Amino acid sequence: MCGTSQDGLDLADVSFTLHSEPGWTYDLHHGKTYSLPPELQSRLKEAQEASALELAKLDVAFGAFSADIVTSYLRKTGSTASFIGSHGVTIFHQPDAGFTTQIGSGATIAAASGLQTVSDFRQQDVSKGGQGAPLVPSCDAHLFSQYARTLNLGGFANVSILEGAIRGFDIGPCNLLLNHLANERGLAYDANGALARSGVVDPSFLDALNTLPYYQGEPSSLGAEWVLSEVIPTMAKFTFLPLPDRLCTVSHHIAQRISKHLPDAENVLVTGGGAHNAFLVHLIRTESRCEVVVPNTALIDMKEAICFAFLGLKRILGEANIYSSSTGSERDSCAGALYLP
Repeated sequence: MCGTSQDGLDLADVSFTLHSEPGWTYDLHHGKTYSLPPELQSRLKEAQEASALELAKLDVAFGAFSADIVTSYLRKTGSTASFIGSHGVTIFHQPDAGFTTQIGSGATIAAASGLQTVSDFRQQDVSKGGQGAPLVPSCDAHLFSQYARTLNLGGFANVSILEGAIRGFDIGPCNLLLNHLANERGLAYDANGALARSGVVDPSFLDALNTLPYYQGEPSSLGAEWVLSEVIPTMAKFTFLPLPDRLCTVSHHIAQRISKHLPDAENVLVTGGGAHNAFLVHLIRTESRCEVVVPNTALIDMKEAICFAFLGLKRILGEANIYSSSTGSERDSCAGALYLP
């Protein structure tokens, strides 16, 4: 799994067991985040402006990098893994226009690893009129049903609603904005939200963020294109503010948007890179007043990778792994391109 922030490749070696009760459970044997080579990371950051030829090369390059990580792990550990579920990297996501693009060639991964590989999970749902996202609610319903909701704090903040019909959506941008600001100080991210904590909220900036058009309608799914076209230009109007104040304001904005989708007294599992941001988690707890559960580091970092392994398993079993109640598509899907080695 490589998320929207494109800050590393998460590898989870995980097994799943089906019981009569409580159903599916998982066992995480190993989880690690591998840094992307600087040259590959730079190409990914520029991928939206790349030529078709360069994007095709990048698809194979990221697949080869993923395969190298997996094969090295298999050699060193003797893992008995039988398949790979690979999310790849989202470059374009415009479901309303009928397409979404994840790169990281599944064929390349399967050929190099010798394992059947499931990739390209989203396009089938988009072809059925869905958003192609979020995909993890169908996994959460099986593996994390003890929680009322699960919240992922990645490049975007997204939520799975596990009461009643399984639903999910992107709440708004999260680490994409915080990391964008931290980069001004030459930092990859604002560790523990320390800079944000030292700032103060600017009401005008906060209002400009909270009134972005996306928030006025029903939430769906978001792509990096939206952040670049609408959010970053809005933030650019407030560059006269000290950086800590901008980070503080953006953190409050994220927490306020999240709180609207976390009813009081609900237990909420919070994972993703943003769960390491103590200041942001504090604001979410303060704004939402719900029971916020931050698990151990392994689950914080590996939950999304675990979920895509599970989605791959469901694809191999020929069972639905994307729920229309979550994505808005015409019907459920057993999605993902399956490559045999």
